[in-house]
Amino acid sequence: SRALRTPALALALAALLAVGCGSSGSDDDGGGASAGQQGGAITIAQGSQPDALDPALAYTSNSWEPLWLVYTAPLTYKRAEGTEGAELIPGVATDLPEISEDGRTYTFTIRDGLEYSDGTPVKASDFEHAIKRVLNLESGGTYLFEGIEGATEYIEAGDPEGDIAGIEADDATGEVTVRLTAADGSFSNVLATSFAGLVPSSTPFRNMTEDPPPGVGPYAITESVPNRQFVMEKVDGFDIPGIPAGNLDTITTEIVKSPARAAQDVIDGRLDYMQDPPPTDLAAEIREAHADRYKEWPTLSVNYFFLNQSLPPFDDEKVREAVNVGLDSTAIARILGGRLSGSCNIVPDGIPGHSERECPFGDPDGPGDVEAAKKLIEEAGATGEKVTVWANNDATRPEIGQYYTGLLDEIGLDADLKVIDGAIYFDTIGNVKTRAQTGLANWYADFPHPATFLQQVDGTAIQPTANGNYGMVDDPEINEEIAELLTETDLPSVADRWEALDERVIDRSYIAPYGSEELTTFLSDRMDFENCSLVHPLYGNDYSSFCLK
Repeated sequence: SRALRTPALALALAALLAVGCGSSGSDDDGGGASAGQQGGAITIAQGSQPDALDPALAYTSNSWEPLWLVYTAPLTYKRAEGTEGAELIPGVATDLPEISEDGRTYTFTIRDGLEYSDGTPVKASDFEHAIKRVLNLESGGTYLFEGIEGATEYIEAGDPEGDIAGIEADDATGEVTVRLTAADGSFSNVLATSFAGLVPSSTPFRNMTEDPPPGVGPYAITESVPNRQFVMEKVDGFDIPGIPAGNLDTITTEIVKSPARAAQDVIDGRLDYMQDPPPTDLAAEIREAHADRYKEWPTLSVNYFFLNQSLPPFDDEKVREAVNVGLDSTAIARILGGRLSGSCNIVPDGIPGHSERECPFGDPDGPGDVEAAKKLIEEAGATGEKVTVWANNDATRPEIGQYYTGLLDEIGLDADLKVIDGAIYFDTIGNVKTRAQTGLANWYADFPHPATFLQQVDGTAIQPTANGNYGMVDDPEINEEIAELLTETDLPSVADRWEALDERVIDRSYIAPYGSEELTTFLSDRMDFENCSLVHPLYGNDYSSFCLK
């Protein structure tokens, strides 16, 4: 999932989290996001098909950006930019949950009278069904809910209709109680993820991307043609305080593989928005000629190369260190047209737990030391080892893959590049049977907490499919510390321990980070850019804010 970093966000988020992310905001009007002309239709572009249009399975920016408007979870975030947008507010729940003193029991009530986009009444028990689908379908979000009492037993039983002992729902009163096996300081944020978005209890236990289930939100997906387009239409009568109803009647998303074509189509008015950044050779022209409808914004993210420690040669720490020592983030920054801030962390700047110490491998914004990396490869006895580098065909990714493949060759390995479609990339490298050795990975904040980044190196989160721990990192010290820190509900008081974990991951070369990427907003001339282009810190461009002039 996906996020924005603004100046001083680290301190502000720490303060927000210290007080439970502030007030409910239930009487908020959405921060003006619904201002602007009402009605009309737009066509927008994504560079690759979303990994899924089913809330139980969707886990990329391509899917979370639109699905946030279709499937509202018990909690959600204020529709605002910067630190304001990190504030938790009630979604389909009437208020923020009541949390027991031991931090293990969460209680909330589903709003009375809610309906799904197809008119089906919303029930409290639909929440348990939504979580069952995540667990039963082996979703990438499974790890978020395994701390619920009975969740592991439900998975092991293999019965979709079975019971999750730790979830009790009363359809008569709307009350839902969730019991955890241990306190989890991030669980309120988990209740705001798209995975927790409610769907009817009749929704089948299978991937519904071709026929997405109805949800509770300002928009509904009314048409889905995989690898071509999907259509979102405004839901009449949608009314949840704090969540804007949206301005546009129809939003059609087309899959446009070429970022150059998408950019030119936005310039010419054939498209109204492109999710991917414009290509480097057009970016400078767009910045100058179309500054009135283009902006770049930093993200709460980490971009890195995963290094599979379960396979040679990356089972050797010296080989992993060699990659970090030789890495030149300035070369990648050139590929991205300068939209990169080099880093030497897994927890990005702007999230509590980010370490500010000096990088042990050299300046993360400077060139790498190829000669020193070669010596490490020689010391490891890995010279000439065969390596397959994985990359996807999204904008700039093949070029970054080519750079990385060349670097591995230069430091003494024998590397080949394998590029596959972006729509299946993360499912492919996240399938343990693929045995992917190394390749491109990136992570955008699921929520403003270091746990969402450290789970990428949490050995207890490894699963056969939809695995987010691409490097198969399984360090008992890290696993135990993550588990213990998750029981702490006062994040600022343990931020230094999260920082120590960040440093340990880098010191042991469990990943090879190269920075945080800036993303973009580029709209057609018929869109009201000045008044209707809100960028949310976790979900990116908010389509419900878009409007025509």
